[in-house]
Amino acid sequence: MIFLTGVPGFLGTRLVRSLAEADPDAPFGLLVQPKFIEAAESVVHRLGLSERTEIVPGDITERDLGLGDRRAEMAERTTTALHLAAVYDLSIPRDIGWRVNVDGTRHVVDFLEQCPQLERFGYVSTAYVSGLRTGTIREPDLVHNAGFKNFYEETKYHAEVLVQGRMEAVPTMIFRPGIVVGDSRTGETDKFDGPYFILNALQKLPRFTLMTRVGSGRQEVNLVPSDFVIDAMTALLANDDNLGTTFHLTDPRPLTTQEILELFVDLLDKRVGYVSLPPAVARAAMNTGMGRYLGISPELLDYFDHPAHYDSTNTQSALQGTGIECPALPSYAPQMVAYMKEHAETRSEAMY
Repeated sequence: MIFLTGVPGFLGTRLVRSLAEADPDAPFGLLVQPKFIEAAESVVHRLGLSERTEIVPGDITERDLGLGDRRAEMAERTTTALHLAAVYDLSIPRDIGWRVNVDGTRHVVDFLEQCPQLERFGYVSTAYVSGLRTGTIREPDLVHNAGFKNFYEETKYHAEVLVQGRMEAVPTMIFRPGIVVGDSRTGETDKFDGPYFILNALQKLPRFTLMTRVGSGRQEVNLVPSDFVIDAMTALLANDDNLGTTFHLTDPRPLTTQEILELFVDLLDKRVGYVSLPPAVARAAMNTGMGRYLGISPELLDYFDHPAHYDSTNTQSALQGTGIECPALPSYAPQMVAYMKEHAETRSEAMY
């Protein structure tokens, strides 16, 4: 059985679909918070997986995952596990982030250590466990004391430290996505955050306008489409040679902040003059009424002026010959913009 957390979230739902296609006989056990049971049932029905999927009420913040008397049975049946459930909000308070991202991950790994048939565990981390580190960040890199931009990064960092510390007992591969955006083919997403805040702000501005540029505009921003992340995880999980390895699911050729702004401006048919502001000034501006009107959180700006490059040597080597590679942003940005224009009023409830 494939045991998975993170459904009915966007990535979790698409990963279930991808894994089901890769292994048409695999049964699924989905750990779902009670308040999301109905949504998860709808997802499973829509995917045509009702006959081989069991939705199990539970909660990663509880020591027994909320499984109660079913814990031993679920442990006995689990052969593959994936842990996606987390709080992804950049402005998350530390106590909530710690309870969900760190304690929740600890509870999942505690459970997996009791699974006698477990063959592989895929843990979804983030490239931004690198925190305030600069320069080239390599996949084997983790432990540092550079600090973090926010509590999301800090709690995901400590969660990954925990996972790596238990890899001798749990056969694990770790996935670190960059900033995940919509499907590169359709633009589909249910999370209009991150760069979508920039797109939304640009839409609100007049056709001829001024736009704040944070810092130099020359730093990379690592965006990755959701389908690449899902396809890569599915392929990597299928090869046990990847156990014990960390993978950056990042764009090896990311655009800079200025290049991304110019791409979005062109797609929205705007004419913009750029005003450079130091990051601290830009953050202060986003805490004003202007920032609230534009919908740009101060925390987001930290990702548009940070000098870090995410090397993905492990990922590119392991995916060689599969045909799976991260597409360049200009090839799918039009789909992002079109989908946002049509669906941006839709918001999904925050979940983990």
